[in-house]
Amino acid sequence: MPYVDYIIVGGGISGSVLSYTLMKHGASIHLFDVPNENMSSKVAVGLWNPIVLKRMKKVWMADEMMEVLHEVYPDMEAWTQKPFFKPLPLRRIFDNPGEQNTWMELSDQQSFAPFLQDSIEAIPSGIIAEHGSGLTKGTGRLEVNTMMAAVREKLGETYSFTEEYFNWEALEPYSEGVQYKDLKAHAIISCEGTHLALSKSKLSQQGFSPVKGELLTVQLNRDLGKECIHQGYFMLGEEDQKASIGATYAWEGFEDGPTPKAKDELIQHMDKVWSEDYKVIDHYAGTRPATKDRRPIIGPHPLKENVWVFNGMGSRAVLMVPYLAQNMAEHLLYGVPLIKECDPARFRS
Repeated sequence: MPYVDYIIVGGGISGSVLSYTLMKHGASIHLFDVPNENMSSKVAVGLWNPIVLKRMKKVWMADEMMEVLHEVYPDMEAWTQKPFFKPLPLRRIFDNPGEQNTWMELSDQQSFAPFLQDSIEAIPSGIIAEHGSGLTKGTGRLEVNTMMAAVREKLGETYSFTEEYFNWEALEPYSEGVQYKDLKAHAIISCEGTHLALSKSKLSQQGFSPVKGELLTVQLNRDLGKECIHQGYFMLGEEDQKASIGATYAWEGFEDGPTPKAKDELIQHMDKVWSEDYKVIDHYAGTRPATKDRRPIIGPHPLKENVWVFNGMGSRAVLMVPYLAQNMAEHLLYGVPLIKECDPARFRS
Protein backbone atom coordinates (compact mmCIF):
# COMPACT_ATOMS: atom_id res chain seq x y z
CA MET A 1 0.00 0.00 0.00
CA PRO A 2 1.46 3.41 -0.97
CA TYR A 3 2.57 5.75 1.82
CA VAL A 4 3.32 9.48 2.00
CA ASP A 5 4.25 11.70 4.91
CA TYR A 6 1.31 14.08 4.44
CA ILE A 7 -1.97 14.11 2.57
CA ILE A 8 -2.99 17.66 1.67
CA VAL A 9 -6.63 18.48 0.91
CA GLY A 10 -7.16 21.60 -1.18
CA GLY A 11 -4.94 23.05 -3.89
CA GLY A 12 -5.59 26.77 -3.62
CA ILE A 13 -2.88 29.23 -2.64
CA SER A 14 -2.44 27.61 0.78
CA GLY A 15 -2.37 23.99 -0.36
CA SER A 16 -0.11 24.70 -3.32
CA VAL A 17 2.52 26.60 -1.33
CA LEU A 18 2.39 24.20 1.63
CA SER A 19 2.84 21.23 -0.72
CA TYR A 20 5.94 22.81 -2.20
CA THR A 21 7.32 23.83 1.20
CA LEU A 22 6.96 20.37 2.72
CA MET A 23 8.59 18.78 -0.32
CA LYS A 24 11.43 21.31 -0.20
CA HIS A 25 12.14 20.08 3.34
CA GLY A 26 12.21 16.46 2.16
CA ALA A 27 8.69 15.31 3.03
CA SER A 28 6.53 13.34 0.62
CA ILE A 29 3.00 14.60 -0.01
CA HIS A 30 -0.12 13.79 -2.00
CA LEU A 31 -2.48 16.61 -2.95
CA PHE A 32 -6.22 16.14 -3.46
CA ASP A 33 -8.06 18.98 -5.16
CA VAL A 34 -10.85 19.86 -7.57
CA PRO A 35 -9.46 23.02 -9.23
CA ASN A 36 -12.81 24.49 -10.27
CA GLU A 37 -13.93 24.46 -6.63
CA ASN A 38 -11.24 26.87 -5.37
CA MET A 39 -13.87 29.48 -4.49
CA SER A 40 -11.44 32.15 -3.26
CA SER A 41 -8.12 31.45 -4.94
CA LYS A 42 -9.46 31.07 -8.47
CA VAL A 43 -10.86 34.63 -8.52
CA ALA A 44 -8.06 36.26 -6.50
CA VAL A 45 -6.17 39.01 -8.33
CA GLY A 46 -3.10 38.03 -6.31
CA LEU A 47 -1.82 41.33 -4.93
CA TRP A 48 0.60 41.28 -2.03
CA ASN A 49 1.15 44.34 0.12
CA PRO A 50 2.36 44.65 3.75
CA ILE A 51 0.50 47.95 4.29
CA VAL A 52 -3.23 48.47 4.88
CA LEU A 53 -3.43 51.45 2.54
CA LYS A 54 -6.76 52.80 3.77
CA ARG A 55 -5.46 53.21 7.33
CA MET A 56 -1.70 53.24 6.63
CA LYS A 57 -1.02 50.45 9.14
CA LYS A 58 1.31 47.50 8.73
CA VAL A 59 -0.15 44.03 8.38
CA TRP A 60 0.45 41.59 11.23
CA MET A 61 4.00 40.14 10.98
CA ALA A 62 4.55 42.07 7.74
CA ASP A 63 8.36 42.14 7.88
CA GLU A 64 8.74 38.40 8.42
CA MET A 65 6.17 37.58 5.74
CA MET A 66 7.68 39.87 3.12
CA GLU A 67 11.14 38.38 3.60
CA VAL A 68 9.97 34.80 3.08
CA LEU A 69 7.57 35.71 0.25
CA HIS A 70 10.43 37.09 -1.86
CA GLU A 71 12.27 33.80 -1.47
CA VAL A 72 9.49 31.25 -1.86
CA TYR A 73 7.64 32.36 -4.98
CA PRO A 74 10.78 32.78 -7.12
CA ASP A 75 11.91 29.35 -5.90
CA MET A 76 8.54 27.93 -6.94
CA GLU A 77 8.92 29.52 -10.37
CA ALA A 78 12.28 27.77 -10.75
CA TRP A 79 10.77 24.47 -9.57
CA THR A 80 7.79 24.59 -11.95
CA GLN A 81 9.56 26.43 -14.79
CA LYS A 82 6.55 28.75 -15.02
CA PRO A 83 6.53 32.56 -14.45
CA PHE A 84 3.90 33.92 -12.07
CA PHE A 85 5.68 36.23 -9.59
CA LYS A 86 5.36 39.85 -10.74
CA PRO A 87 6.85 42.70 -8.64
CA LEU A 88 4.65 45.77 -9.01
CA PRO A 89 4.47 49.06 -7.08
CA LEU A 90 1.01 49.96 -5.80
CA ARG A 91 -0.07 53.56 -6.19
CA ARG A 92 -1.95 55.13 -3.25
CA ILE A 93 -3.99 58.17 -4.36
CA PHE A 94 -4.16 60.92 -1.73
CA ASP A 95 -7.49 62.59 -0.93
CA ASN A 96 -6.02 65.61 0.86
CA PRO A 97 -2.72 67.24 1.91
CA GLY A 98 -2.92 65.50 5.28
CA GLU A 99 -2.59 62.10 3.61
CA GLN A 100 0.46 63.38 1.75
CA ASN A 101 2.03 64.43 5.04
CA THR A 102 1.25 61.09 6.69
CA TRP A 103 2.86 59.21 3.78
CA MET A 104 6.04 61.27 3.93
CA GLU A 105 6.28 60.95 7.72
CA LEU A 106 5.85 57.18 7.59
CA SER A 107 8.27 56.76 4.69
CA ASP A 108 10.96 58.28 6.91
CA GLN A 109 10.34 55.80 9.73
CA GLN A 110 12.54 52.71 9.94
CA SER A 111 9.51 50.41 10.17
CA PHE A 112 7.84 51.72 7.00
CA ALA A 113 10.84 52.84 4.91
CA PRO A 114 11.33 49.43 3.20
CA PHE A 115 7.79 49.57 1.85
CA LEU A 116 7.08 53.24 0.97
CA GLN A 117 8.85 55.44 -1.56
CA ASP A 118 9.76 58.78 0.02
CA SER A 119 8.28 61.06 -2.65
CA ILE A 120 4.97 62.45 -3.88
CA GLU A 121 4.20 61.31 -7.41
CA ALA A 122 1.98 62.78 -10.14
CA ILE A 123 -1.51 61.45 -10.84
CA PRO A 124 -1.74 59.04 -13.82
CA SER A 125 -3.74 60.24 -16.82
CA GLY A 126 -7.45 59.46 -16.50
CA ILE A 127 -7.51 59.41 -12.70
CA ILE A 128 -9.65 62.08 -11.04
CA ALA A 129 -7.64 63.40 -8.06
CA GLU A 130 -5.88 66.57 -6.94
CA HIS A 131 -3.35 65.71 -4.25
CA GLY A 132 -0.82 63.40 -5.86
CA SER A 133 0.06 59.82 -5.04
CA GLY A 134 2.63 57.60 -3.36
CA LEU A 135 4.21 54.36 -4.55
CA THR A 136 4.94 51.27 -2.48
CA LYS A 137 8.12 49.19 -2.59
CA GLY A 138 8.50 45.42 -2.55
CA THR A 139 4.85 44.83 -3.50
CA GLY A 140 3.44 43.01 -6.49
CA ARG A 141 1.11 40.48 -8.00
CA LEU A 142 1.09 36.71 -8.01
CA GLU A 143 -0.66 35.18 -11.02
CA VAL A 144 -2.56 32.80 -8.78
CA ASN A 145 -4.19 30.52 -11.33
CA THR A 146 -0.91 30.10 -13.21
CA MET A 147 0.86 29.18 -9.98
CA MET A 148 -1.78 26.67 -8.88
CA ALA A 149 -1.89 24.99 -12.31
CA ALA A 150 1.91 24.82 -12.40
CA VAL A 151 2.01 23.09 -9.00
CA ARG A 152 -0.65 20.56 -10.04
CA GLU A 153 1.27 19.82 -13.23
CA LYS A 154 4.54 19.38 -11.37
CA LEU A 155 2.99 17.09 -8.75
CA GLY A 156 1.28 15.12 -11.50
CA GLU A 157 4.68 14.20 -12.92
CA THR A 158 5.31 12.06 -9.83
CA TYR A 159 1.67 10.92 -9.38
CA SER A 160 1.41 13.14 -6.29
CA PHE A 161 -1.81 14.88 -7.34
CA THR A 162 -5.33 13.49 -7.59
CA GLU A 163 -8.25 15.49 -8.96
CA GLU A 164 -11.22 14.42 -6.90
CA TYR A 165 -13.49 15.55 -4.10
CA PHE A 166 -11.89 14.39 -0.87
CA ASN A 167 -14.27 12.20 1.13
CA TRP A 168 -13.52 12.80 4.81
CA GLU A 169 -15.88 9.98 5.76
CA ALA A 170 -13.48 7.55 4.05
CA LEU A 171 -10.54 8.68 6.22
CA GLU A 172 -9.58 6.08 8.81
CA PRO A 173 -7.01 5.98 11.61
CA TYR A 174 -4.29 3.35 11.68
CA SER A 175 -1.39 2.66 14.01
CA GLU A 176 1.02 5.14 12.41
CA GLY A 177 -1.31 7.85 11.16
CA VAL A 178 -4.24 7.93 8.77
CA GLN A 179 -5.45 5.95 5.78
CA TYR A 180 -7.52 7.23 2.87
CA LYS A 181 -8.67 4.48 0.53
CA ASP A 182 -5.41 2.75 -0.48
CA LEU A 183 -3.12 5.59 0.65
CA LYS A 184 -1.51 5.76 4.09
CA ALA A 185 0.05 8.88 5.60
CA HIS A 186 1.59 10.12 8.82
CA ALA A 187 -1.04 12.91 8.94
CA ILE A 188 -3.50 14.87 6.83
CA ILE A 189 -3.68 18.66 6.42
CA SER A 190 -6.85 20.52 5.46
CA CYS A 191 -6.16 23.50 3.20
CA GLU A 192 -9.76 23.71 2.05
CA GLY A 193 -10.12 27.47 2.37
CA THR A 194 -13.66 28.70 1.80
CA HIS A 195 -14.93 25.12 1.46
CA LEU A 196 -14.14 24.63 5.15
CA ALA A 197 -15.09 28.17 6.15
CA LEU A 198 -18.61 27.74 4.73
CA SER A 199 -19.02 24.30 6.37
CA LYS A 200 -19.12 22.49 3.03
CA SER A 201 -16.41 20.12 4.16
CA LYS A 202 -17.20 17.11 6.32
CA LEU A 203 -14.37 18.34 8.54
CA SER A 204 -15.63 20.93 11.00
CA GLN A 205 -13.61 23.87 12.34
CA GLN A 206 -14.89 26.81 14.36
CA GLY A 207 -13.71 30.41 14.16
CA PHE A 208 -14.41 31.45 10.58
CA SER A 209 -16.09 34.69 9.55
CA PRO A 210 -16.17 34.45 5.72
CA VAL A 211 -16.16 37.62 3.65
CA LYS A 212 -17.59 37.80 0.15
CA GLY A 213 -15.83 39.96 -2.42
CA GLU A 214 -16.91 41.05 -5.90
CA LEU A 215 -14.88 42.49 -8.76
CA LEU A 216 -15.42 43.92 -12.22
CA THR A 217 -13.38 43.63 -15.37
CA VAL A 218 -13.72 46.77 -17.49
CA GLN A 219 -12.66 47.60 -21.02
CA LEU A 220 -10.84 50.93 -21.24
CA ASN A 221 -10.11 52.94 -24.34
CA ARG A 222 -6.36 52.74 -23.74
CA ASP A 223 -3.78 50.66 -21.92
CA LEU A 224 -3.50 51.50 -18.20
CA GLY A 225 -0.01 50.02 -18.18
CA LYS A 226 1.61 48.23 -15.26
CA GLU A 227 -0.40 50.15 -12.71
CA CYS A 228 -2.28 49.14 -9.60
CA ILE A 229 -4.05 52.26 -8.37
CA HIS A 230 -5.58 52.30 -4.88
CA GLN A 231 -8.26 54.88 -4.36
CA GLY A 232 -10.59 53.22 -1.85
CA TYR A 233 -10.79 50.27 -4.28
CA PHE A 234 -8.00 49.04 -6.52
CA MET A 235 -7.80 49.54 -10.29
CA LEU A 236 -5.37 47.01 -11.75
CA GLY A 237 -4.14 47.23 -15.33
CA GLU A 238 -4.61 44.04 -17.36
CA GLU A 239 -3.80 43.02 -20.94
CA ASP A 240 -5.74 44.27 -23.99
CA GLN A 241 -6.66 47.64 -22.44
CA LYS A 242 -8.61 46.01 -19.61
CA ALA A 243 -8.59 46.63 -15.87
CA SER A 244 -9.80 44.79 -12.76
CA ILE A 245 -11.80 46.87 -10.27
CA GLY A 246 -12.52 45.84 -6.67
CA ALA A 247 -13.08 44.51 -4.28
CA THR A 248 -16.26 44.77 -2.25
CA TYR A 249 -16.83 43.29 1.21
CA ALA A 250 -19.99 41.52 2.39
CA TRP A 251 -20.73 39.10 5.22
CA GLU A 252 -23.72 37.38 3.64
CA GLY A 253 -24.96 36.08 0.30
CA PHE A 254 -22.11 33.64 -0.19
CA GLU A 255 -24.17 31.41 -2.49
CA ASP A 256 -25.69 34.24 -4.54
CA GLY A 257 -22.82 34.84 -6.93
CA PRO A 258 -22.28 38.32 -8.39
CA THR A 259 -24.94 40.81 -7.24
CA PRO A 260 -26.39 43.98 -8.82
CA LYS A 261 -25.74 45.86 -5.56
CA ALA A 262 -21.99 45.23 -5.63
CA LYS A 263 -21.82 45.92 -9.35
CA ASP A 264 -23.49 49.30 -8.83
CA GLU A 265 -21.10 50.05 -5.96
CA LEU A 266 -18.07 49.47 -8.17
CA ILE A 267 -19.54 51.37 -11.13
CA GLN A 268 -20.22 54.36 -8.87
CA HIS A 269 -16.59 54.22 -7.79
CA MET A 270 -15.36 54.14 -11.39
CA ASP A 271 -17.56 57.08 -12.33
CA LYS A 272 -16.09 59.02 -9.42
CA VAL A 273 -12.40 58.36 -10.07
CA TRP A 274 -12.04 57.68 -13.82
CA SER A 275 -12.49 60.51 -16.32
CA GLU A 276 -12.57 58.47 -19.53
CA ASP A 277 -14.98 56.01 -21.13
CA TYR A 278 -15.11 52.39 -20.04
CA LYS A 279 -17.36 49.34 -20.42
CA VAL A 280 -18.07 46.58 -17.90
CA ILE A 281 -17.32 43.24 -19.56
CA ASP A 282 -17.25 40.84 -16.60
CA HIS A 283 -18.41 40.62 -13.00
CA TYR A 284 -17.41 37.86 -10.62
CA ALA A 285 -17.45 36.95 -6.95
CA GLY A 286 -15.48 34.91 -4.46
CA THR A 287 -15.47 34.29 -0.72
CA ARG A 288 -12.46 34.89 1.50
CA PRO A 289 -11.90 32.39 4.35
CA ALA A 290 -11.42 35.07 7.01
CA THR A 291 -11.62 34.46 10.76
CA LYS A 292 -13.32 36.14 13.69
CA ASP A 293 -10.07 37.54 15.10
CA ARG A 294 -8.29 38.12 11.76
CA ARG A 295 -5.62 35.55 12.52
CA PRO A 296 -5.10 32.37 10.49
CA ILE A 297 -6.09 28.93 11.77
CA ILE A 298 -2.98 26.75 11.75
CA GLY A 299 -2.23 23.69 13.82
CA PRO A 300 -3.64 20.36 14.99
CA HIS A 301 -7.39 19.95 14.73
CA PRO A 302 -8.85 20.31 18.23
CA LEU A 303 -10.84 17.06 18.04
CA LYS A 304 -9.27 14.77 15.43
CA GLU A 305 -5.96 13.00 15.83
CA ASN A 306 -3.39 13.32 13.05
CA VAL A 307 -5.54 15.94 11.32
CA TRP A 308 -4.16 19.47 10.85
CA VAL A 309 -5.66 22.73 9.64
CA PHE A 310 -3.92 25.34 7.48
CA ASN A 311 -6.48 28.01 6.67
CA GLY A 312 -8.01 31.40 7.48
CA MET A 313 -5.69 33.84 5.66
CA GLY A 314 -8.64 35.89 4.38
CA SER A 315 -7.69 38.43 1.70
CA ARG A 316 -3.96 38.27 2.56
CA ALA A 317 -3.19 34.70 1.50
CA VAL A 318 -0.56 35.60 -1.10
CA LEU A 319 1.35 37.60 1.52
CA MET A 320 0.89 35.29 4.50
CA VAL A 321 1.06 31.75 3.16
CA PRO A 322 4.81 31.41 2.39
CA TYR A 323 5.84 32.40 5.92
CA LEU A 324 3.09 30.38 7.61
CA ALA A 325 3.78 27.33 5.44
CA GLN A 326 7.44 27.52 6.44
CA ASN A 327 6.46 27.69 10.10
CA MET A 328 4.14 24.69 9.78
CA ALA A 329 6.64 22.61 7.82
CA GLU A 330 9.38 23.32 10.35
CA HIS A 331 7.02 22.41 13.18
CA LEU A 332 5.95 19.11 11.61
CA LEU A 333 9.46 18.06 10.62
CA TYR A 334 11.73 19.65 13.24
CA GLY A 335 9.52 20.57 16.19
CA VAL A 336 9.78 24.35 15.76
CA PRO A 337 6.94 25.97 17.77
CA LEU A 338 3.84 27.04 15.88
CA ILE A 339 2.60 30.63 16.15
CA LYS A 340 0.39 30.60 19.25
CA GLU A 341 -2.03 33.20 17.89
CA CYS A 342 -3.03 30.77 15.12
CA ASP A 343 -3.95 27.78 17.30
CA PRO A 344 -7.21 26.20 16.01
CA ALA A 345 -8.19 25.34 19.60
CA ARG A 346 -8.66 29.02 20.52
CA PHE A 347 -12.20 28.89 19.10
CA ARG A 348 -13.40 25.90 21.10
CA SER A 349 -16.50 26.82 23.09
